[in-house]
Amino acid sequence: MSNGDLKKTILDFAGSYQYSNLITIAEDGTPKGRMMAHLPLKDDMVIWYATGTQSRKVVEIEKNPAASVFFYRPTDHSGVSAMGKAEIIRDDETRKKHWQDKWNVFWKEGPTDPGYCLVKVTPKKIEYLDYPNHKQETLEL
Repeated sequence: MSNGDLKKTILDFAGSYQYSNLITIAEDGTPKGRMMAHLPLKDDMVIWYATGTQSRKVVEIEKNPAASVFFYRPTDHSGVSAMGKAEIIRDDETRKKHWQDKWNVFWKEGPTDPGYCLVKVTPKKIEYLDYPNHKQETLEL
């Protein structure tokens, strides 16, 4: 499949799910995954999450930015695995840009709430596993 077709397949696959598994490196060096609601993916393939500034994942990412994100389709065991670098975003302009009003339940002061930040995962490589067809393809970014 061409890179363009693979990118579209990955975007469609990820776009069909509200949640994905964000995997960071815990302080003891072990991988730690958690299901999180991600924002819709765009052509830049960057994966965004909203989180609290006091969460363990923020500490983990600040100590070690290596991260991966996993999307899984249980009906046929296909998946998308994105590997790259995570960073914590706290600037008001970016937080406002990605803000969703439904988050007011968590951060009462809205997009400038000091307890709210974003996790930005910039993939370097994304693997797509088409399990029923026994095919795995890699998109290098």
